[in-house]
Amino acid sequence: MTASSPLSSSFPTSPTAGDGGWHDGSSSRVPKKKLPAFLRLPFQEIESKFVDLQWQERTRIVEGMRDHSPSGRFRSTLPLESKKLDRYQNIQPWTNNRVKLKVPNGCLDYINASPLKVSSPLNSSNRPAQNFIAMQGPKRETVEHVWRMIVEQVDSPAVIVMLTETHEGIQEKCYPYFPRTVEEEPIEIGESDEFGDGFKAQVRCDSVENLLDGAIEVRKLLIHVDGQDEDKIVWHLLYRKWPDFGVPSMEDIGSFLELMRLSREKNMDASNPRIVHCSAGVGRSGTFVTLDSLMREVESGELEDYDEHHSEDLVFDTVNSLREQRRVMVQSEAQYLFIYQVLREQWFEKYGVVDNSGEPAAKRLELDEQRDPFTEE
Repeated sequence: MTASSPLSSSFPTSPTAGDGGWHDGSSSRVPKKKLPAFLRLPFQEIESKFVDLQWQERTRIVEGMRDHSPSGRFRSTLPLESKKLDRYQNIQPWTNNRVKLKVPNGCLDYINASPLKVSSPLNSSNRPAQNFIAMQGPKRETVEHVWRMIVEQVDSPAVIVMLTETHEGIQEKCYPYFPRTVEEEPIEIGESDEFGDGFKAQVRCDSVENLLDGAIEVRKLLIHVDGQDEDKIVWHLLYRKWPDFGVPSMEDIGSFLELMRLSREKNMDASNPRIVHCSAGVGRSGTFVTLDSLMREVESGELEDYDEHHSEDLVFDTVNSLREQRRVMVQSEAQYLFIYQVLREQWFEKYGVVDNSGEPAAKRLELDEQRDPFTEE
């Protein structure tokens, strides 16, 4: 990705460009809240920060290879048989930060999913931490594992945010693990009794609603576990405007923000983890979690006088913290730049200002052509 990329058109080109000269579109200058310094970074510096994130990740991997202690934070010593359950075998959870299925001793408790905790980065905030589970899009043979995880790890009402279609082009990105219509037969879980513990459940679709011209499909799913009196409610939110090898266009930001709002509203309790997945469970998923977390700071007004008390880059710190919990979160440079751009646009929207640089927002942000062919996020 070079400075001539379409990504660069909506960012300052030097450290002093656009350093707070925002106005309300009238001929007279009106003092406004100053955009935080980390959102005024030039394009080249944001690129450099993404390179730093990559190097920090490599350092963690090397540290994990050298650390043979059971408590090692960044170890990657999962059983070899776990790889057959991965959609992308080069993306696995850290050994000591993964969801473990509650299965009988001696059975493989593996699922490619990581618990995430995202606290407000500002000391002045009293908001509770947000909890997520980022997972890979299931394969045919891991559908039952996903529903077991939901039963075990998430309270009712549960929320699943799905950021990929089941198929993009001719390639399967995620096995269709949920019933798409009310008329579709329930999915039976546990018929083969894989773990020998008699766990059985049925997943059925109770309702389907299309929002914003089909950008978001909202399904109310019900899980009935044999032996339990009450069904568990699962809100399944499928977002259909995130293109393969890209990020949402700026014209689709409204639907993307509505997706985040809905996922919070349906969840009701911040301590109850929202499940977020795409195909590999790191690129689009990491971008969603980062933006969902940092948009709270914009919406609350916590960033209004940020530079008076802080100097940290909240985007860099949040992504780095997520990568400490799950590898490769926010996978591409384009996704990383997209986070800054959306936060900038929402700042302008909140305070009724426009960017006086006169530079147009990018119509679509494309991923670097040097993508990893095994994790098409």
